[in-house]
Amino acid sequence: MLGFGFGKKDVPEKIRKVGLTKWHDALSDNDKVKLKRYLDNADGSSVTGFILSVMTQAIEDHNYKFVASVYESVKEFDLSDNDRFDILDAAIIGVFNAEDYEHCLELCNQGLAMLKDKNILGHVMARGHGEIPGDIHCRNYKINVLVGILYDFDQADRTLLDYVEMGLLSEEDLEYRRNGIKTFRLQRTFDNIFNIKKAE
Repeated sequence: MLGFGFGKKDVPEKIRKVGLTKWHDALSDNDKVKLKRYLDNADGSSVTGFILSVMTQAIEDHNYKFVASVYESVKEFDLSDNDRFDILDAAIIGVFNAEDYEHCLELCNQGLAMLKDKNILGHVMARGHGEIPGDIHCRNYKINVLVGILYDFDQADRTLLDYVEMGLLSEEDLEYRRNGIKTFRLQRTFDNIFNIKKAE
């Protein structure tokens, strides 16, 4: 389903020019009000540029539920694979911080599946200028959910090994993250023992 469209005069000019009138019309009144906050600094050069710039501003504004809502409203747009990945990856930050962890994990898995496409992987890696980028959110937030929410440390370790095989994590970073998880796990064990003794 296309989200593009030109038309109504009551739609902000930047939205009309980028071709998102129909998308704007379909937003809830509440989301239209929130969107107005970000229009001045929104990128009007393309649909993807506009959506990403709005989402980025909303994340900086801690308006996480709006980020999740925007993603849901654009996920069926007819976009390139790279643009689709970029929008999904940005949405993960909002969905996680909106505390919708199950959906966050679903989006992370979708993003990681997309990265098996060499063209999308190349697009993402180009951001690192020879290094593996640190801001691959589907990679990072899956670990955040597994460790910080589900306390599934064994699955997190297996996932980190998968990342190395996929070229998404260096051996050096693997050890750094494993040590971080080990420290978190030990601290949680200590906290649980302390809480049991306190209850007694």
